[in-house]
Amino acid sequence: MNVGFKFESRAGHEPVLKVLLVLGWLTTGCGGATAPAPSGEDDASQGSLLPWTEGNRWTYRVTVDGAVSQREVTVGPLEPVGGTGTSREVLAHRVTTREDSGAMTLDWQERSDTRMVRYREQSFDAGAASARAEEWWEPSKLYLDETPEHLAVDASWVETYQETKQKAGKSANTETTRDLWKVIAVGESVTVPAGTFQALVVRKTGTSKIKTYWFVRGVGKVKETGEETEELVSYEVAPETSTP
Repeated sequence: MNVGFKFESRAGHEPVLKVLLVLGWLTTGCGGATAPAPSGEDDASQGSLLPWTEGNRWTYRVTVDGAVSQREVTVGPLEPVGGTGTSREVLAHRVTTREDSGAMTLDWQERSDTRMVRYREQSFDAGAASARAEEWWEPSKLYLDETPEHLAVDASWVETYQETKQKAGKSANTETTRDLWKVIAVGESVTVPAGTFQALVVRKTGTSKIKTYWFVRGVGKVKETGEETEELVSYEVAPETSTP
């Protein structure tokens, strides 16, 4: 496996930290050495746990029942959430998730103080021009909470919101959803294809799903487990000017 680190400049932007990994095991299934975490002025200990700037991009290895694929997540521009929910006029970043299969998901997410929240999601089959399904959450659905009291080991809290799901051509269904969040570890060492990092580990327990997330300052989500496993392969994250 060949691993390289490259610093680039883009017109009108600060230098962008780009981690480029050529991973032979993605197609061969073979393992390889891992890349070190960033160091120096772009130390991963700086910045927010989920850097959310237009142009930031993360690529993940996704494993489901032994099958391995790749997923790319890109933060897009600020725009109205749209749709029919009460948050339709709220400005949020449009986030595009692309699968190897060609399927695509659009999410509208934004930081509200120290909370990263999601408002709406559309799912598209490969090559489709219209969404096959849509979800929205009111007032919003939590993705990550960086308030100090929710960054300590054993901290726990409950998030309650209205979740509406609608498949194309079908009626919408709304129900009250409650998620229990708990901080499992702070500064836990985690190794993924992109390198070895010190992460905040949080667990979300919903009605029928349990997900565990590993977040790293200045990098973002590096791992997720639950119905599937996501592991960070590479990332492009612009340096932040401030930390929540």
